Amino acid sequence: MIRSRQTATTRHDANVDAARTSALAWSLAALPAINDDAPAATAESRLGHWLALVSRNRQLQLERAARKLRLTSTEWVALRQLHRSGRTTQCRLADDAGITAPSLSRALSSLEELGYVTRQVDQDDLRLVRVDITDAGRALVPRLLDTERRVDRELFGCLEQVARDGLAVALHAVAATHGLDGGRARRIG
Repeated sequence: MIRSRQTATTRHDANVDAARTSALAWSLAALPAINDDAPAATAESRLGHWLALVSRNRQLQLERAARKLRLTSTEWVALRQLHRSGRTTQCRLADDAGITAPSLSRALSSLEELGYVTRQVDQDDLRLVRVDITDAGRALVPRLLDTERRVDRELFGCLEQVARDGLAVALHAVAATHGLDGGRARRIG
C-alpha cells in the first residue's frame, strides 16, 4: 500500500513538472494583443487581478445558468462533486468541493428537497452523515457540465487553441503546486 502511494505521488510529481515545462513552452504569440505600449512587468504584476476578473465573470455566468435550473452555485458545485466522488460523508464532500460545512448543509437540504441527493446517518458511526446522489441528480449533471463547457467556450474562445491549452496547463501546475488539485502542496525550488 505504501509503495503504490509513493509511486502515485512520484507520478503526480512528474506530471506537475511536465505541466510546468509545457506551460512555459506554450506560445505567447497566440494571446490576443491587449496593449502593446504596456510594459511587460505591468501585465505580470496584475496576473492575480486578471485571473480574479475572469474567474468572477465565469462565476456570474454559471450562477445565472444555475438559477435557470432552480439551483444555487453552491448546490451546483456540491452536486457535480458528489457525482464525481460517489457516495461519501458530508464532511468529506465539504472538503472535496471546497464548501464550508454550513453552506454545504443548506445546499444539501435544498438538493434533498429537489430529489437530487439523499442523506443518511451512518449506523456504524452516528457522527457521520452519508450523502449520495439520486438518479435524478445523476441525470442533471450532464446538463451542468454542458453548461460549464459552453460558458468556457464563450469566455476563452477569443484565445487560440494553443493559448487555451497552455493556460489550462499553467493553472493546473499552480493548483498542483499549492495542493489545490487534491494532492499535497509542493515546495518550489
